[in-house]
Amino acid sequence: MNKLFISILESLYLIYMFLFFKTSVDFNIMKSPDGWLFKHLIGDEYGLRICMFGRIVIFFIIPILIIRHIYPITKKIIFILIILSFIISLCNLNALIYLIPIWLIELLYQNK
Repeated sequence: MNKLFISILESLYLIYMFLFFKTSVDFNIMKSPDGWLFKHLIGDEYGLRICMFGRIVIFFIIPILIIRHIYPITKKIIFILIILSFIISLCNLNALIYLIPIWLIELLYQNK
């Protein structure tokens, strides 16, 4: 399958999950950082589970997914970004769960 097409699908998935996907399922078991930037729904209330920080950061990840087809980005940098996104997503386990498919695709993509 065309790698650019995969990146576009990943980007659409991220936009949907981080900006539009609403659910009453909450994976958080830890307290998230304080402040309006990190505030998100907790408990079984139906709604968007991603904080404002996550909704902003996603717009830094999406261009990387697309730009790498125009300007070569090394596997090392992509791996560092995967690790960094994992560490940051520990603040909200919902984001961590939503990012698992992207990480798996990227790790498979990088190993080819």
